Amino acid sequence: MDMKVFEYFVALARTKSYSRAAHELYITPQGLSSAIKRLESSMGVSLVNPSNGGFELTEYGRIFHRYAQTFVLDQTSMMNEINDLARRKTGNIFVSITVGLMNSFPRNAIQDFNETSTTGAHVMVSRTVFDEACERSLLERRCDFALMNDPVDHKVFSSLPLFRDTMYVCVRPDSPLAQRTELKKCDLAGQTVSCLTPTEFKNVREELRPLEEGESCCTLLYGDEMIEVLELAMQNDCCAITLRPHIPIFAKEDFVAIPITDAFWGFSLAWRADRVLSPADQEFISAMEVHRVMYC
Repeated sequence: MDMKVFEYFVALARTKSYSRAAHELYITPQGLSSAIKRLESSMGVSLVNPSNGGFELTEYGRIFHRYAQTFVLDQTSMMNEINDLARRKTGNIFVSITVGLMNSFPRNAIQDFNETSTTGAHVMVSRTVFDEACERSLLERRCDFALMNDPVDHKVFSSLPLFRDTMYVCVRPDSPLAQRTELKKCDLAGQTVSCLTPTEFKNVREELRPLEEGESCCTLLYGDEMIEVLELAMQNDCCAITLRPHIPIFAKEDFVAIPITDAFWGFSLAWRADRVLSPADQEFISAMEVHRVMYC
């Protein structure tokens, strides 16, 4: 039996919704449903019954839920104790970083911490990944901290905001928009706009959703990396939404950058809310706070 299913069942019983539980667990509702069905098959009994468009726990389900709650609490305590011991013995802190954030964060910040730590801590950086992968790594304790785009789900994670800025739209000099010193999202109505893929970058998903709706509707073209966003803008002779660190690559191709005053992005250092912070953890958080930058 997959041990994760205990956490799945507890979340399902608490939220009474496959969609809400799946969102908390960072899996799909279909994946959660399949896991519960496999659990029922392995147990040989039904644990949930459909009821008025939702479900209710069966007698078997209520028994399983009682023991599953205890198992999840014990597993959390066990993992915290093991991780605390491992950190004390190795002095390593594992950090996962979302793609692109090191463009807006001093590259030597972590190296400086490793060289000056008074607790003997040493930060190990895992490969850069997308936001949801960072969240999953934290949730499953495969890393200790993550640098990832806002917003942070504070029901699950604690965080230290490290960067906040407006987004920018890059346009050709002959565009009517190029004469403006600042813009709002509604000013892009009817435009074709290239931007980062919203399914991979949370800030894009949250901030640019209005551009696909109502009177402000745009045609959006998506790229997984900023260089792809630039290429889409050049190929389709359209504008592009970018971030301050990437403005120079657009300027080389004769694009003018204008701030969008109601579109923001930022990132934070995040960790599990139930994590017991060690002296090394606290030293690392304080060291990262020194590099905090807030443009707005």
